[in-house]
Amino acid sequence: MSDGLVVLPPESERYRAELLFVHGLWADARIWRGVAAGFAHRGWSCVLVDRLPSSAQSDGLSWVDRIERVARQRDVPPVVIGHDAGALVALALAARGVVRAAVALAPLLDGTASLQSPLTRLLLRLRGAAAPVGPPDPGHAYFARIPAERRHEVAVALGPEPAGLLREVDRLATPARPVAPALLVAQDADPVASPMLAEICARGIEADFLCIAGGHWPMLEPRADDWITQVHRWIIRSAGAGLLVLRGDEDLVD
Repeated sequence: MSDGLVVLPPESERYRAELLFVHGLWADARIWRGVAAGFAHRGWSCVLVDRLPSSAQSDGLSWVDRIERVARQRDVPPVVIGHDAGALVALALAARGVVRAAVALAPLLDGTASLQSPLTRLLLRLRGAAAPVGPPDPGHAYFARIPAERRHEVAVALGPEPAGLLREVDRLATPARPVAPALLVAQDADPVASPMLAEICARGIEADFLCIAGGHWPMLEPRADDWITQVHRWIIRSAGAGLLVLRGDEDLVD
C-alpha cells in the first residue's frame, strides 16, 4: 500500500487500463478484496483507494477531487468502480470525462437521508467540516442484508468520516450526464438505495442500468462472481476499444 492505494496485480495482464475501486461511506479498501480478486483473475490490474488518514483530510480537496487526482496519475485513464457514496464519486468522474468508464454500484441517490434521522442530519449541518461522524448502528437497515458470516469483514473496515464529506455526498446525489460510458447497478433487495430510483436516474442521464439480486453490499453476496462477470462484459462492450494488451476476443467468454 502507498499513498492510500492498494494495488492488486492481474493474474495475467490483459488490459491497458486499470480498474480504480472507490469504497463507500465509513468503509475502507478491504471491502473490495474479493471483487478485485475476481477482476484480477480476468486480467485487470486493480487499484483500491483506501480511506485517507485524518492528517490528509485538511488538504482542501473534495472527495471527488482527490479521486480525480488519483485517476489522472495513472498511465492511462482508468475504469472507476464505486460503491454507495463512492458510486456517486464514480458518476461525477464520468461527468468530468477523466475516466474511461464508470460503474456505480448501489449509488446513494438519496444522499445520506436514508442513513440518518432528521435530527442527526440537522446536527450534521451545524458541525464543522472536520468533525467525525460515526457509521449507523449495527442494527440499521444499512447492514441488514449482509450475510452473517461476512459481517465481521464490514465491522473491521468501518471508521468515522468527517462531517464535510457527508455533506459532499448530499451534493453529489444528483448526478450530471456522463461524458464517459456509465453503468448504474442496483440490487433488488437493497434497503437504502432504491433500485427504482437508480433506474430512473440512469434513464435521465442516459447511462446504462443493471439490476442484480441482493442487498446493499453486492461485494459480499454469495454469488458475487455472477455480477462481476456481467460488469466485466459491460466494460468490454462499452469501453473496450484499444484496451487489450494481448490479442484475442476471448475476453467476452469466461
